[in-house]
Amino acid sequence: MGFAKGSWRRTVVEVREDLHREIRKLALLNDLRIYQLVNAILEDYLKDEQRVKALIKRLKL
Repeated sequence: MGFAKGSWRRTVVEVREDLHREIRKLALLNDLRIYQLVNAILEDYLKDEQRVKALIKRLKL
């Protein structure tokens, strides 16, 4: 899993303890690998604009 090309903006996001535990159950990953995985999940999720908009609406953000 590599880093995509393009500019980077560093934003620190805390991963909830339960989500961190679930990720660790799937694979023994250190925090850097979890960071890469979370970025890949976000990138994949953001490809579906309607899904993101529905989530924003559901969370009332």
